[in-house]
Amino acid sequence: MNFSQLLLENSSNLADMPAPFGFDTWLTFWLVMAIAVTNAILMAFVGYKFLHVLQLSSYKMKGYFKWIKDNKGNEWGRLVVLSFLSCAALLITNVLLEDFFVYKIMTYLGLVFYLIFCIVYIVNQYSVKQKVPLRYTKRMTRLVVVYSALVFVLTVVILNISFLYIPYFKHGAVGLIPMFVPLLVCLAYYITLPFEILHNKKFVKKATAKLDADKNLIKIGITGSYAKTSVKNILSTMLSVKYKVLQTPQSFNTPLGISKTVLENSLESYQIFIAEMGARYVGDIKELCNIVKPNIGIITGLGNQHLLTFGSEDALVNTKGELADYISQTNGKMFFNGDCEKCNVLFDKCTAEKELCTSFDSSKNLYARKISYDNRGVSFEIVYNGKTYKTHAGLLGRHNVSNIILCVSVCLSLGLTIEEILKGIEILVPSPHRMALVPSNGSLVIIDDAYNGSVEGSKAALEVLANYDGTKVVITPGLVELGKEQVESNKQLGKMIAETADFVIINGTTNYESLLAGLKEANMSEDRILRAGSLGQATSLLSEITKPGDVVLFENDLPDNYN
Repeated sequence: MNFSQLLLENSSNLADMPAPFGFDTWLTFWLVMAIAVTNAILMAFVGYKFLHVLQLSSYKMKGYFKWIKDNKGNEWGRLVVLSFLSCAALLITNVLLEDFFVYKIMTYLGLVFYLIFCIVYIVNQYSVKQKVPLRYTKRMTRLVVVYSALVFVLTVVILNISFLYIPYFKHGAVGLIPMFVPLLVCLAYYITLPFEILHNKKFVKKATAKLDADKNLIKIGITGSYAKTSVKNILSTMLSVKYKVLQTPQSFNTPLGISKTVLENSLESYQIFIAEMGARYVGDIKELCNIVKPNIGIITGLGNQHLLTFGSEDALVNTKGELADYISQTNGKMFFNGDCEKCNVLFDKCTAEKELCTSFDSSKNLYARKISYDNRGVSFEIVYNGKTYKTHAGLLGRHNVSNIILCVSVCLSLGLTIEEILKGIEILVPSPHRMALVPSNGSLVIIDDAYNGSVEGSKAALEVLANYDGTKVVITPGLVELGKEQVESNKQLGKMIAETADFVIINGTTNYESLLAGLKEANMSEDRILRAGSLGQATSLLSEITKPGDVVLFENDLPDNYN
């Protein structure tokens, strides 16, 4: 007897077979499956914010739960409200339609209300503009698949229990699911974590082997609390006058970001590889050094960024110093920004060949002087070995002159002539959102320093602002991830703004109170202090306080996992 005959013979008994998982009929079973699939898709959209925050937290649960805590449970609370309304609508519908339950389809009518409530929530959620939208990387895709599977299973289980023990509730139980979304995201993360760890190790190992295989490649590691990306871009531009240079793009400064750059490019085509090295925890720089194995190390400056994750200033400084420790073991050379006091401390501890690059010390054989600004950037003189060279760069700020001098020192050590270096300086352009002049049809001078996140960087930006005429406006949400120093650092920022700007627009709520305290302490008039709920609202306020020729500084912009 073949399979088709067997199926035909037993088809008459199929309808009489008991439905699985305790459901009364096969029809009920398949309807529940359909509901579960639909709900899994719905919750994938409902959980967008939580998935997004997890990604913005670098897939660290500590950052994820901190956001929930700092958010005071508002996002989770909205899900609880969604669940309450859905359950209420479903329960009421079931009770009202009790007399019609003979018609099975009527028991599902309440799901229409659940669907409507979910759609309203999703539309409202997606209407909020994201600065950096959720990126559907392979990791995020895997996470969403597992999360959706968990929603599916939970939906089936809850509906089954409801059918067996709470008949009046019936499909109303599906309305409970939204309140579990934050926990389901967390559970999906831990389920996928072992695979991600294994996958990442293989990915990084492959990149490390590729870098090790190219013995002629000069490898430069750049770290610091601030100016990493700016120095990387400046150095790459200047070295490109003579060499073929590969650099990590944007702020790709993690093991995966660096590995991705290495694996997607043919190293044989390049003579120099510049890797930006970021850190949020002790040991991060050491891990990156073991991947890149740099011949040259650069520390751009040390501040209090990410003090929250490092735990202490000593841990922060020591972590950045891991680059110097590595170079000391490999006969490489270190370059330190001598304009930073903390860099001087690391310089003294470093046992490798080293150079302390002070930008404005006239006793040195290399320094800068006579700095001036215009709408095109900065003009200054470089004094080298007693000779003076005039130059101009499409960058703003005394701090960028310091960055340039640091890069000049590195270029000289790699064999560039002063003429080649000057050629490189002349073609420099600002990194996006780092003291960049934004075209505005000539009506306003707009300085975009949205990526900055340090007191030192803010001070440098305000120094540039002070050099302009007209009404000066600062738009800022303040500084974050500074641990115990956050309140005091933002008070300090408020004082500095009051000394320079005519108006300030405080964007968001995270640092409002501490910024306000600093502004008032510096005697800034309250009518000069404006508040905005979003960057868009802050921008719209400009028309009320500015005229053509005035200057606007966008100082820092918090990621979406901050209020």
